[in-house]
Amino acid sequence: MNRLFEDTLSSTTRTSPPLESGSWVPLADVYETAEGFVVQVDLPGLRDDDVEVHVEGDRLVLRGHRRPSEQTRPDNYYRMERSYGPFTRTFILAPDVDPDRVTANFKDGLLRLDLPKTRPRPPWRERPDRGEA
Repeated sequence: MNRLFEDTLSSTTRTSPPLESGSWVPLADVYETAEGFVVQVDLPGLRDDDVEVHVEGDRLVLRGHRRPSEQTRPDNYYRMERSYGPFTRTFILAPDVDPDRVTANFKDGLLRLDLPKTRPRPPWRERPDRGEA
């Protein structure tokens, strides 16, 4: 399923880089609009300075680190289900994405990345009815 998201932004299938050892993968939604692509990533408990976003060639790369609360020692936990540590998430950009205009907005644990297209698609118009012959 994660590989599906990695390939969503690209019209050709390419393999994604392997995950780093011991890392976790934040959940993401990717969708296309007429103007570009939108990537939304769940990063609860992180601050904007915990996350790094940049474009490397034809890839959009997210890196960050989630740390456990400093108020609680790990030996005090009865159960620890949330993932901690570093993460890296990579998305392959479609050829029509303008990498110089990528913007990020981080609010309430949700990172939204807007990836504008170099040439937005014109609005879809319904084909006129051709009638019956």
